[in-house]
Amino acid sequence: MTVDEIYSSIGQSILSSIEDGNWTKARLDIEIVGDGVVGYSGEYEIIGDIKDISVRKISRDIRNWVRELHKITTEGESNKWNRAVFSLTPDGKFDMNFIWDQALQDDIERLAKE
Repeated sequence: MTVDEIYSSIGQSILSSIEDGNWTKARLDIEIVGDGVVGYSGEYEIIGDIKDISVRKISRDIRNWVRELHKITTEGESNKWNRAVFSLTPDGKFDMNFIWDQALQDDIERLAKE
């Protein structure tokens, strides 16, 4: 998959998981740790109220998409990240923000030693 295909797949999965029709924005918070363990949670806004996205309604393939995106974007260790935020609006516009969370990495390394 290309990066654009991954973004499209993530966006479509978020879109299909939202049951309310009048939402104004959605976001998916993503973590990737260790050898590709992927976690995620999300929320969307509807008329000033924040509701959780049912992660059970998001395609299980998202784990593979995130792993592939991580592999592509961190190749050569040029763009290190272990968290990301995918933001989406109803008109299909999106933004992907990559974040390096050193505290998360430190916790993982500490737990691995225990």
